[in-house]
Amino acid sequence: MMQQGATPDKTGKRPGMWDFGRHGWTVAIYQVIWFFFMTGMTVDGLNVIVPQIAAFRGWNPDAVLSISSPASIIALFLVMVFGGLARMFGLKRTTVVTMIAAGVVTIAYGNAPSIPVYAVCLVLMVTLINAFSLVLGLSICTNWFPTKKGVVMGFTTIGMNLASALISQILNQLSAHFNIAIAISIMGGVIILVGILTQLFIKETPEEAGCYPDNDPYVAEMLKQQGEQCGVSEITYLDALKNPKTWIFGVAYGFFGLATVGIMSQLVGFFQTTKGYDFQAALNVVTIAAVIGIVGSVLWGLVDQKIGTKKTSIIFGIWYCIGILLLLSSNTAIMVAGIVMLGAGIGGNGNFPPSMAALIYGRKDFPICYSVMNTIVGVVRSLSFGVLAVLRMISDGYTLPYVVFAIIALVGGLMIIFVNVVPVVDVDNT
Repeated sequence: MMQQGATPDKTGKRPGMWDFGRHGWTVAIYQVIWFFFMTGMTVDGLNVIVPQIAAFRGWNPDAVLSISSPASIIALFLVMVFGGLARMFGLKRTTVVTMIAAGVVTIAYGNAPSIPVYAVCLVLMVTLINAFSLVLGLSICTNWFPTKKGVVMGFTTIGMNLASALISQILNQLSAHFNIAIAISIMGGVIILVGILTQLFIKETPEEAGCYPDNDPYVAEMLKQQGEQCGVSEITYLDALKNPKTWIFGVAYGFFGLATVGIMSQLVGFFQTTKGYDFQAALNVVTIAAVIGIVGSVLWGLVDQKIGTKKTSIIFGIWYCIGILLLLSSNTAIMVAGIVMLGAGIGGNGNFPPSMAALIYGRKDFPICYSVMNTIVGVVRSLSFGVLAVLRMISDGYTLPYVVFAIIALVGGLMIIFVNVVPVVDVDNT
């Protein structure tokens, strides 16, 4: 008997690229939501939260701001633990418990009575939200979409771009009606609600839902023949750390992230200082780039699906380098082309690490291996502010920093050329 949601048509044609099935689409949409909270509450939302919470509590804003960077770095290493927890207690159970805990901690974070308590809550909030969205949520996605990973990552990372575009408005509106503490608490409550809904509506694997991986019986058969079924992984953190590919991809994709953070953190100042825009006009450009990123996320996912993650990653590095350099042009048309390329790059930046990890590690080993790779990516990405500070010390303006970030993006792509990428599951999904 054919399983629910995967019956081929009368011609025997396999499901199309976007044919995830009802249950598959549910998983993909939830991953969009999980990514929204990750970017919204642990990255972009801090631009609103930090100054408002400092003003609301009467704290020194510089002291509050100084906590964000070390908190993020500490959280990077703590998140690695959750791959092991998923193996010990089960992926879905760990995901749901982590989400509820994240919601509770977010509420505590918004109501922290002192800076030390705020710091502890921030570390825990960033850790737990990143854990359920990245390591655990993406592990569920990998179980469901072992070969449609490119197009799925292209769709789900829209959540990051939506957060960049919307989270400041949401927090500002809630703060205006209540205060920043209540605004953060409401977000924490929503996270708890999504955790409960995850328990009710999300299955850890398609097999548990009576569906096929990728909504495709052919893929299910190939997985079975090649022994790549879901189950308890025997790989260890040490095994993942000893794998050279973990480090090469971690550093390469970390370079993409380093360039992104370095460019985006200074983009408003760049357009004000270099192009003579006023603050609102410069901010509008950043917003436009973020909107372009939504489209770019999907397009890079489609390219990944069509030609493979390795080739797409190499092309991305070259594309990103060119886009950054075009921003420096005094010609308006060329600069606009740079904005479009940069925006598309922002959207695709988050697609590749999980897509590559799913490709080379497979469903069982993804939680452990990706948690390690993600930590390396995050550590390299976190160097952006240090690199930027040094470059700004030795040069005036933005030309040198932007050129260096362009070269870093290019190097990230070129590093991947020399890696022999062997898929865990060899399935022609075109």
